[in-house]
Amino acid sequence: MSRRASFNYSRALDAAALAARAAQSAAADAAKRAEAERRHAEWAARSASITRQHLDRYQAILDDIRNQGLDAYVSDDFETAEGMIAHARTLSASDPARAKALSQSIGPIVGPLPRAARQQRGESRAAEHQRQTNSGAGGRPAPPDLNERPLAPAESALETAWRETLDGWTDHYTRDLVYTELAALRQSLDTDGSPTTPADVIASLGALRARAESEAASLRRAEAEVEEMQRSLAAEAPEPSLDVPDTEDEDASTFDDPEESRREAVRGVMGALEDAGFQVENPRLIQLSPDSNEVVVVGTRASGASATFSLTLDGKLEYDFSGYKGSTCDADIDAVVPALQEIYGIQLTEEVVAWRNPDDQDAAARPQPGRTNRA
Repeated sequence: MSRRASFNYSRALDAAALAARAAQSAAADAAKRAEAERRHAEWAARSASITRQHLDRYQAILDDIRNQGLDAYVSDDFETAEGMIAHARTLSASDPARAKALSQSIGPIVGPLPRAARQQRGESRAAEHQRQTNSGAGGRPAPPDLNERPLAPAESALETAWRETLDGWTDHYTRDLVYTELAALRQSLDTDGSPTTPADVIASLGALRARAESEAASLRRAEAEVEEMQRSLAAEAPEPSLDVPDTEDEDASTFDDPEESRREAVRGVMGALEDAGFQVENPRLIQLSPDSNEVVVVGTRASGASATFSLTLDGKLEYDFSGYKGSTCDADIDAVVPALQEIYGIQLTEEVVAWRNPDDQDAAARPQPGRTNRA
């Protein structure tokens, strides 16, 4: 007996298989979400810690400016920076990403502030001294003018050395760094104390200038440190996303892929044949035309009977059970074909029996008219 028939096949899953797949997808999604949340929590803690360190450094700079009485000369930027630091501290616990972004915008304000404050104070002092020189002190003692020239008809040699040396020192920023020492040196010119010669005056001013320039270099390094903090903050890893792709949606897309559907069907056919006791050969791809092909799976028995399945990309499955004696053909068909649906989730529809021979020993057997069933 032999039989040849065809079906339309599609990859399908029964309710149990769908439930199992859904549970697998849900578990995979839950694991991905847990991992994403863990990575995000680690990033948030690390980012918040680094941001707080930067905010502490910014606040220390502002405190130093205030302690030196320089905040009045940069009041607008000073108040803005303090407000931003306070806000960033609040955000660091609840929204580390925003706190980090805010910290990045604080650095360019705070970094140059000490230099700008001293520059402003130095220029303000110079302008005030010039104003007092032009208008007189009104009978009140005036703060010492670093550029004050003697009122006597002829200045002394010490005053000349002072004036000429100081005239060449035009950087108000560095002069402000040693303002107190300069004022004390200027007052000493009117006393019997040191310096006693023009060379002493020049040497004393040179020493103060060198000290001021060294301190200015140190402050520039501190400003560069803030800039480096900004670069390191910008180079940190970005906030990891909490969005997790839907595994089930990704798997569902394979149902629409004809090649994937055929691969699943081929695996199902091979499994059903092996379960029924067939020796199964490796699948063969046969090119039918430039635009079409089929995969052929052959299972054989020691008796010489064989079952051949061919699957095309357009969803057509044909089988041919041949070489059987008696009714054993029906037994093998009943063992293989239903298993494709029940076990391997391959949906078969629209069966068409193309050939059925009750007994291969009947050489006169003829093909019967085709019939169509829906499985």
